[in-house]
Amino acid sequence: MTRKKRVVGTAGHIDHGKTALVRALTGIDTDRLPEEKRRGITIDLGFASWFTDDYQIGFVDVPGHERFVKNMLAGIGGIDSVLLVVAADASIKPQTREHFAICKLLGIRTGVVAITKSDLVERDIIELVRLEVEELVAGSFLARKPIVPVSSVTGAGLDDLRSALLASVASIDDRDATTRVFRLPIDRVFTMKGFGSVITGTTFSGRLNVDGEVEVLPGALRSRARSIQVHNEPRDFASAGERTSVNLPDIELERLHRGQQVLMPNTLRPSQIITARLDLLDDTKPLKEQTRIRFHHLADELLGSVRFIDDTTELKPGGSAFVQIRLESPVIAVSGDRFVIRRYSPSFTIGGGTIIDAHLPKLRRNTRPELLQTLAEGSLIDRVELMAKLEGLRGLTIREVQARTGIRIETLIKELKPLPHLADSGDRRWIQVDALAEFRRNAMDFLDRYFKENRVAVNVPKGEFVQQLIPHGSDPALINFLLQDLAREKIIGIEADAIDIPGRSKKLGGAEGELARMIEMRFSDAGLQPPPVSELINTIPQKPKVIEGVVGFLVKQGTLVRLADGVYVHHDILSAARQKIETRRGETIDVGQFKEFFGLSRKIAIPLLEYFDRQGVTKRVGDARQVL
Repeated sequence: MTRKKRVVGTAGHIDHGKTALVRALTGIDTDRLPEEKRRGITIDLGFASWFTDDYQIGFVDVPGHERFVKNMLAGIGGIDSVLLVVAADASIKPQTREHFAICKLLGIRTGVVAITKSDLVERDIIELVRLEVEELVAGSFLARKPIVPVSSVTGAGLDDLRSALLASVASIDDRDATTRVFRLPIDRVFTMKGFGSVITGTTFSGRLNVDGEVEVLPGALRSRARSIQVHNEPRDFASAGERTSVNLPDIELERLHRGQQVLMPNTLRPSQIITARLDLLDDTKPLKEQTRIRFHHLADELLGSVRFIDDTTELKPGGSAFVQIRLESPVIAVSGDRFVIRRYSPSFTIGGGTIIDAHLPKLRRNTRPELLQTLAEGSLIDRVELMAKLEGLRGLTIREVQARTGIRIETLIKELKPLPHLADSGDRRWIQVDALAEFRRNAMDFLDRYFKENRVAVNVPKGEFVQQLIPHGSDPALINFLLQDLAREKIIGIEADAIDIPGRSKKLGGAEGELARMIEMRFSDAGLQPPPVSELINTIPQKPKVIEGVVGFLVKQGTLVRLADGVYVHHDILSAARQKIETRRGETIDVGQFKEFFGLSRKIAIPLLEYFDRQGVTKRVGDARQVL
């Protein structure tokens, strides 16, 4: 029988009976540490299981002491329903309020309130506590939810509480095990003799099979899931909403710690700038720019600072703002994740909110509200279109979308079919059409400017064109797509490693044209005794750079052929020389005979012979050549 999977987390002040209540409900003592037994308080997270006909419910028992709120946060991030515990003989206390505030900030949607130790007080006291609880939860997700008096000692009210908890978890949908990537935040690590490292946590999304390859981030650690346990039972797989243990035999225990996440390889990636919408609690001080904070996300705690990116200059209590949180170490997060922030010192909860993007660059103050609003509340298609626009010509790959949303590629392919304003550059990389249109305009402007400034240029070297117009570090597939797009639009013509404007005249006009004809005539008349460029510079009344440019133009045009450094010969002269040497086909000729045959100096003879070697007209045999 397949049971639905749910996780319930306790919350409440120290010594209000959370652990005793979980033990009464499940028969499991969640205090596992010797110090917890000795001191009689929960210090770290405890876990217990409760199986019914329809559900497998994992209880996360969190510490209530103010010093261990960070441990509480490590366990409560993945729960479906909260069991808020208030002792009848003490009523609402500071950690009751802080834990409840944390539950609201984390977006927990349902729960039950238990008034514990009901056997210690009169009924009218219980009713008074009930009124105080109703006042606390008014207007929240716990408003009008069951408030059940119980006694873990006598068992009074436990059946009513079980019924209320089952109704609570029934109102929650199943965790996403199919459309989102596998994520297992680590909240505990230990070692087992003969097995190696073992991690535990609540599977946040997705599914992991035994022997599946995994990656632990941050840390870039690789292993496989040699064995999996769910609620202390061996399983072939773990899926979203289950308390899970995974044996990772290839990773040393010292490299694993609370806050890391177990993932499928190459699905998510770390980041240190978190763009988010932050809500400040009503009963805290105003939050100033660059305030140092403790950032709690799933099981992780990191240090960072807050920057406002909307028009906020100081966030007032109860207010909301768009922020970027710059972390001092990396986190694994996706859009939609919830977080809590606490003051750096003294450490207490001040706010929290929702991550809207974990991979945006640093944004300026007064970033356009519509941009932030789209990232926060837009549809998947709207957000992907905006992400692509922000990436410009670099484009947005489907793997990048997966890393930023946590949605599996297979689902994204289906969901993003109707993207309206994006060009697919192949391999599922999207470029916003406005960015592509701007690129085309820039290419036309660059080519027009280039040929005006370089009047004797036959074409633009492809490398220079790419360096000037395409973002540095772009991969070859993207470069090829952008160049082919320009070619399809008839903006450029591509030939080997050169780029030109289609149909552009290759002839020089004006003074440069006259100079080109003069220089071509010089080389044509000189035959195999061509003038050095220095001679042209000394005898022609024109700037040296212009003369050199015209010579380069004639070479690119094919009129002149460069035999060696500073040695150029007219193309027609070379053709005639080739025909002449071919009259000695099959013969072997040395340098002296070659010089005599053509009447050349050694300065020209050697480059000419090497040119014929390259062209396959002659073949070197020792110190001589065979005419092929």
